[in-house]
Amino acid sequence: MSAADPVLLRERLSPSAPVVLVAAALGAVFGVILVPLSLIAAVVVAVVLAVAAAVGVVLLSPEVVVARSELRAGPASIDPALLGAPEVLDREAWELAMGQDFEPLAYHCTRGWMHGGVRVPVLDPEDPAPAWVIASRRPEQLALALDAARRA
Repeated sequence: MSAADPVLLRERLSPSAPVVLVAAALGAVFGVILVPLSLIAAVVVAVVLAVAAAVGVVLLSPEVVVARSELRAGPASIDPALLGAPEVLDREAWELAMGQDFEPLAYHCTRGWMHGGVRVPVLDPEDPAPAWVIASRRPEQLALALDAARRA
């Protein structure tokens, strides 16, 4: 993606506040291990690991970027010209796509705390993935951006 290529949509799949709090709590639990050795060391380790876990789950969250020449979801990217029409997956359709209708060969960029997204068929016969399934808090906007990128 070049600087001249306008970004149509950018979304970070970051966790909600409760998920960050759970990650922080899990990080802090490791400080308990050190209580028999030193209470001060246990508290310091608990605080450091709680902060590290909370920051980690946010900073390591994948980003979805749609530009005219590229769709990037997490570490993977594809030319939008190689994609079919996106299908918006509401909560019910998302649960089916992640459950009984799961496509193991499709490329998935999903997170457990997200309950919607899009499914985009791949039209390239050389690509082993039949589709991309991408989580989003704004699936309708993602689908519109993908349509615009496909037409460009």
